[in-house]
Amino acid sequence: MNLFQTLEEVACEGDILTVVSAIKFIFTLIQWAIPCVLIVLGTVDMFKAMTSGDEKATKEAQKKFIRRLIYAVVAFLIPFIISLVFTFVGKMINDEAAQQGKTTYDNFFGCWKQA
Repeated sequence: MNLFQTLEEVACEGDILTVVSAIKFIFTLIQWAIPCVLIVLGTVDMFKAMTSGDEKATKEAQKKFIRRLIYAVVAFLIPFIISLVFTFVGKMINDEAAQQGKTTYDNFFGCWKQA
């Protein structure tokens, strides 16, 4: 019995649904927490640089803040990008040998969406 057969036999209910829901909650928390922390840290750095009055420190803080904003946007969008890629890949599978994997994929993401 391989992994795909094992995953196909698991129903998305009870304890499995609870675990998937917890994992989904943690991912959502990380997806929102990382950008918030990066924006707060960037704001604090900008505030410190502006109150110091040093022009060079202000420009460095601006560069740092822009990088942190970019990182925050990327961190927020990573789950969406991964989901989009897997959706496209799942829809493009036409090979008969890959249908078993596609069924497992569909079962897993059905459970993920149900959670």
